[in-house]
Amino acid sequence: MKAKRLLSLLLAAAMGASVLTGCNEIKADAVGATLNGEEISLGFMNFMAKFQQAVYDGYLGSMYGTSDYWSQDMNGNGSDMETTVKDQVAENIELLYLLEDHMSDYGVEITDDEMSAIDEAADKFMSDNSKVAIEQIGATKEYVKEMLRLDTIQTKMNNAIGAEVDTEVSDEEAAQKTFSYVKISKTSTTDADGKTVEYTDEQKKELENTVNEYAKKAQADFDGAAQEAGYTVSTYSYGSDESNFAKDVIAAADSMQVGDISDVLEDDNNYYIIRMDSTFDEQATANKKTEIVKQRKTDHYKEVCDGYKKDVKYEVNKSEWKKVKFDDLFSIKQDAPSSTNSTTGTDNTSSTDTTQN
Repeated sequence: MKAKRLLSLLLAAAMGASVLTGCNEIKADAVGATLNGEEISLGFMNFMAKFQQAVYDGYLGSMYGTSDYWSQDMNGNGSDMETTVKDQVAENIELLYLLEDHMSDYGVEITDDEMSAIDEAADKFMSDNSKVAIEQIGATKEYVKEMLRLDTIQTKMNNAIGAEVDTEVSDEEAAQKTFSYVKISKTSTTDADGKTVEYTDEQKKELENTVNEYAKKAQADFDGAAQEAGYTVSTYSYGSDESNFAKDVIAAADSMQVGDISDVLEDDNNYYIIRMDSTFDEQATANKKTEIVKQRKTDHYKEVCDGYKKDVKYEVNKSEWKKVKFDDLFSIKQDAPSSTNSTTGTDNTSSTDTTQN
């Protein structure tokens, strides 16, 4: 989750915090990291980290209600959430400054008008938020401006790098088939209370007979038979690179013509009956072409960025960086809708009130 995606949301915020307690270990002018010998202040890195914390708290806080998730291994990578997010922030800061270093490679510039907009946005952030909240999140106008400036550079560089990608995709590469299907669990059902109930062996046998009877009726009226049986009809599009849907179902679909309805197909956990709707779905194929181009751009951007990281020396000051803690939970409260413009675009969001619990 990148900060820029929620930039307008937080710029529209009126952040409040409870009375701060304890000793603040963060020394804003301490060195947080160095990139090829250039110092990056701990104050700015702390603000970037706390900004990202507020983004996560706005989402996860409503789900968990406490800050306990910051001490949990939420991603299953062996690190607690705080460490994971701080590592991401530190890595992103390196990338942002490397992208700035390579702006001239792509003729990227920030205009005077954009800098004026950045300055106005930073003023708005500082004026919209209480003094206590500003202190808690570690914000200064210069830090906010720097975040917005780097974010603008990243957006422009992403677009410029992506423009190098070949956007031509052949029908053959993107071709999609579409079928309708009914999927029936072989192992369990859901009771009236929404709980999963495992089938007994006897029920499994009865289910097999029921599914076979449905499959016979489906040959004459696929949708009608499903409705009568209480089954849901869904659609699925796939191409030559398909790897997500049940393998035997895809193999059967590949041998079918438009209008064909299969016998009962199955994998370890489910029964399927499918109807081939299109052996060349034009809309699904067009969507796949867009997806392929998007992935090409993503891959190329990553390749270029990884190249920038080679032969550079980036060192995080671990003794200072460890002082950045996510001890207090931020929550975002929705108020009346408002429209907020940022340097990265226009985003219609809800006005918010961010508080520290």
